[in-house]
Amino acid sequence: MAYEVKPGQGSAWPNEKKVEDWHAAFKGKVMLPDGKTHWLDVDPKVWVDEASKKKVTYYSIKIGKEVAAPQGVYSAAHQPFVRPTPSPSAPSNKLDDPDAEVPF
Repeated sequence: MAYEVKPGQGSAWPNEKKVEDWHAAFKGKVMLPDGKTHWLDVDPKVWVDEASKKKVTYYSIKIGKEVAAPQGVYSAAHQPFVRPTPSPSAPSNKLDDPDAEVPF
């Protein structure tokens, strides 16, 4: 079964294309409660609490633009197969009938 993202969920993976410090460490997608899917950037940060002098790690999360739906169909292989319906005046062909008897 394929992984299905539900509203309010998302996931992120390490950003293999990170070359600059300002690039996110993790990239992914998140589906908002309204059903729209958006890009997601996640970056671990270190915050220094001045009062206790502790370093606290937190994650900065940025929800980006909406993921665009694929534009058009790339090939005939991406379209569902639809069996043509014969016209009533066309002669019947037993080879087109999947329920016909097998001749052997």
